[in-house]
Amino acid sequence: MLLTFLPYFVFIMCGVNRGTGFTRALFMNCDHSLLTYTFYKQPVLVLKLFQIRLWEIIKINLLPAAVIGTGLAVLLYASGGTENMANYGVLLVTILCMSVFFSVHYLTIYYLLQPYNAATEAKSATYQIVLSATYFVCFLMMQVKMTTFAFGILCIAFCILYGIVASVLIYKFAPKTFKLRI
Repeated sequence: MLLTFLPYFVFIMCGVNRGTGFTRALFMNCDHSLLTYTFYKQPVLVLKLFQIRLWEIIKINLLPAAVIGTGLAVLLYASGGTENMANYGVLLVTILCMSVFFSVHYLTIYYLLQPYNAATEAKSATYQIVLSATYFVCFLMMQVKMTTFAFGILCIAFCILYGIVASVLIYKFAPKTFKLRI
């Protein structure tokens, strides 16, 4: 069962991720004040701040992901294991990549759709739609029937590609979209 149920963990990792709480804390603790300054919106500075914050949210989310991934690998071994030893590594790395993916995703949509107004209320319908679509896609992933190895490799590749695309989008668009809502 563990060799075919890895797609279920997309939904689980989405639920475990602390992305929305982290971005809300970022906004309430510093962004709502700093967004009034023009230097805060320079593309290079926005990207650098994004990278610093991304590293911090990844560190927060990696601990539960490492526990889950290690637990799954140990559970797979204890339940009889697998002949393909790569499945253990793919299982662990895929869970870690999912954690990184959701960290990147939540921070990216925060920067591109900055949902909060000066009173720290979420006012962006687009942001809520993207969050809902994320949960829906994660739920649909439970319908995917693939081996751990195949799904894991595809998931790892997608996470790497998503991280690159997110960085480019942040650099190009966040200086225009990362602003206070009225």
